[in-house]
Amino acid sequence: MLYVFTGLLLLIAAAIALLFYMYRKAYADFLDERLIQLDRFPSSFHGVRIFFISDLHRRIVKKDTLEAITLPVDLVVIGGDLIENGVSMDHVRTNIKRLKMLKAPIYFVWGNNDYEGDYHDLDATLLDEGVHILGNSAVEFTSETGDTFSLLGVDTYLHHEENSEFAFIDTQSECKLLVIHDPAMFHQLPAEQKEEVDLVLSGHTHGGQIRFMGLGLRQRGGMKNIDETPVFISEGYGTRLIPFRLGTRAECHVLTVNN
Repeated sequence: MLYVFTGLLLLIAAAIALLFYMYRKAYADFLDERLIQLDRFPSSFHGVRIFFISDLHRRIVKKDTLEAITLPVDLVVIGGDLIENGVSMDHVRTNIKRLKMLKAPIYFVWGNNDYEGDYHDLDATLLDEGVHILGNSAVEFTSETGDTFSLLGVDTYLHHEENSEFAFIDTQSECKLLVIHDPAMFHQLPAEQKEEVDLVLSGHTHGGQIRFMGLGLRQRGGMKNIDETPVFISEGYGTRLIPFRLGTRAECHVLTVNN
């Protein structure tokens, strides 16, 4: 009987330790820095540094993580799910003010959880904070030599707000970077639009969030290839439903895009 009781205590202790580890993992930031080379990206830009973050949900971006970025950032891109049900606009303002530490224009695309709260209030808050909302639209950047590339955003299809046609007619740039919350959305684009895209930035999957022995409900994040187009999938900064991670990372990214 004593052996059974001792074994039970050890099992409970191991479970508590695992839960504590998973909780800490959910809040242990990983700053992913990588170079992305694109054939059609104009060399006259001499590289563009993009800070990309997705799926914040209930988290506040850590100052220490942002302060670890030593080189200037050109663009900040939020890949959706800035909030979920129950997240206040004060919370949103705190995160936007933190991201402003990078001293770069901020762009945002809608995620499915952004519609859980008062999305009209979110829209107004972002505009008040000077955030550029890429709602089925594009913004074009021009170098000193006249070369251009475009950043396009398409709303999430889970709420039937997407209209990629509006985003693509907004720009004539040869090089196009597309931001969509859910990477699966790329499959839904018409073939002629897919061919125009040089890079996709996305999130949504959380890399499965909790994985056992390498297995999870969704694949790990990172650079993938969908229909011969590079698709970058972030494992997200926050968590969904439960504040635990196992086998995945709470991550944000500095992506240097070059020719």
